[in-house]
Amino acid sequence: MKKNTALSMLAAGLLVLPAAHAAEPESDWTVPMSIGLVSDYIFRGQSQTWGGPALQFSIEAAHKSGFYAGFFVSNVSDEWLPGASVETDFYGGYRFTVAEKFNIDVGAIYYVYPGANWNDSSFAGTPSNRLDTAEAYIALNYEWLTFKTGRTLTEYFGWDTDNSPVNGGFAGDLTAGVTGNTRGSHYYELNASYDIAEGWNLSGQIGRQIVRNSTGLDITYYKVGVTKALPQGWSAGLFYSATNEPNAYKDFLSLGKSSGDSDIARDIVFANITKAF
Repeated sequence: MKKNTALSMLAAGLLVLPAAHAAEPESDWTVPMSIGLVSDYIFRGQSQTWGGPALQFSIEAAHKSGFYAGFFVSNVSDEWLPGASVETDFYGGYRFTVAEKFNIDVGAIYYVYPGANWNDSSFAGTPSNRLDTAEAYIALNYEWLTFKTGRTLTEYFGWDTDNSPVNGGFAGDLTAGVTGNTRGSHYYELNASYDIAEGWNLSGQIGRQIVRNSTGLDITYYKVGVTKALPQGWSAGLFYSATNEPNAYKDFLSLGKSSGDSDIARDIVFANITKAF
């Protein structure tokens, strides 16, 4: 009887043992991160790095309820963004599902350029004004299509009649420039992202940036590209960016230390490589 009792107790213990190793509950949070290198940092059709490469990092914390917050950092050029060497973006919002395959994303982003100011411009006598910009946005997503629009809650990257005026602010078109307060500048764009084969994604974008109280500065931008997923979270992409290239952005004079110029919104092919964690 004692032998049978011992065997029964051992069997019961073996049955209970797996419960001690049960999987932990799934977290309510996801925290994706990525680091990448891009040959040119293109933002709404315009180079933020004066045609040079950029090292970029992003992290986002997303709750299953739909709330999220994130951070993005990249090097930029003071040739285009006076006094700036780094861009740091802080954003947050709420994503929710309306119907099957259709969801909405509402949020805000704050673009910060630490230490940068328009009085750092190479043009003497430019009054003080920070580049930091707050923007609210809403995106409507259906399957692989997204329509997004946003509006600045501050001046548009510090542009005003003192630093970007008509008849003096843009060498490529002296009739172009800011004519009033640029707060309320807005954009709208249509984005597509479609998996064409296993590990391959085709993406496209068409958008329009409107600079409030300005002439000759509104810009239409386009982008198309392909991305290939690689082992261990790596991916590589090749893209083509183009704009209607308003004359104001041609032969744009450097705002930094050099005396050169650049076509800020020129058509360009660029590439990136990214590691996701």
